[in-house]
Amino acid sequence: MNDAEMRPPTEPVYWIGVDVSKATFDATLVKPGQRYPSTPLREMPAACFERSPKGVEAFLQWMGTLLKEVPEPHVRVVMEATGKYSITLAQWMNAQCPMLAPAIVNPRQAADFIRSLGLRNTTDQLAARGLALYGAERSPQAHCALAPEYAELQSLSRYRDALVRERTAERNRAEQSSASKLVNTVHRLRLKQLDKALERIEAEMRAVVRRHPELAHDVDLLSSIYGVAFLTAALILAELGDLKRFRRARQLSAFAGLNPRMVQSGSSVRKRPRLSKQGNARVRQALYLAAMVAIHGGNEFGRTYQRLIENGKTPMQALGAIMRKMLTVMRAILISGKPYNALYKTSGEADEIAPQLA
Repeated sequence: MNDAEMRPPTEPVYWIGVDVSKATFDATLVKPGQRYPSTPLREMPAACFERSPKGVEAFLQWMGTLLKEVPEPHVRVVMEATGKYSITLAQWMNAQCPMLAPAIVNPRQAADFIRSLGLRNTTDQLAARGLALYGAERSPQAHCALAPEYAELQSLSRYRDALVRERTAERNRAEQSSASKLVNTVHRLRLKQLDKALERIEAEMRAVVRRHPELAHDVDLLSSIYGVAFLTAALILAELGDLKRFRRARQLSAFAGLNPRMVQSGSSVRKRPRLSKQGNARVRQALYLAAMVAIHGGNEFGRTYQRLIENGKTPMQALGAIMRKMLTVMRAILISGKPYNALYKTSGEADEIAPQLA
């Protein structure tokens, strides 16, 4: 449990919005009760710091000066997700001042909120002020950092994806005949280099998994599901972390953007439900490929897919349901600690899928 969760829920919170860039970060403090436009933006103190451990030290000194009259203030930090820049900054803040419990929020949601303020200009300072107001109004949860082995596996998996895309592009270029022998030779050499790099990355992914018995056990469990191989299982765990941390299956589905999105308005607008797609796109891509394999096999996923089609669902709707079902099964077997078995049942209110022994 982090410091933010131990605090009394009614304690006033000072929110600091942080706009992160490669070299610097802008910070703005919003006091409890301050809202825009009743509180002018110029009354929200702001400063810019170097994005480094020393910059975080200067930031903490600045924060302490602003709050020196406040006994034991409850302070939280909120920033947009900017890849390694925001994650590294959050790690530095946690190391030097864990009570800040920095939150890393969806850039689209933060941008929509800031746009709703009706600001006429766009600057780093204004973005930091908007983020501070977002924190004060929405109270986002603290960022949950991946364990080191999951973070390493994620880096390897994402780089592998980049290499696969690069190899596909190179193959497409190589298929087009070239009048230059040199170009054709370079194509062949480049493809060999990419194939060798992919082999090394995949070997390292397997080595990382082998070095951590608990992670290896989870990968083996997920790989027991029809249509899920090592790379898919590793990617799911690398991107989502420990699936058991989600209290309910529907929370996991929503986190991955696999929950249905309804669009209805009055009596005339009733669009067909679609996936919300507000979660991790890499997870959805991996589940899409796994579901495409599963529905063509003689298994429960294939039978469920056919039943949905017979009930009037479109192929994409049915496939989305299978993707969601596969992710739910993944969480269930990790909780149970038992390999997947096609003879499973739904446990009603618990929203669980329990594998049964044959």
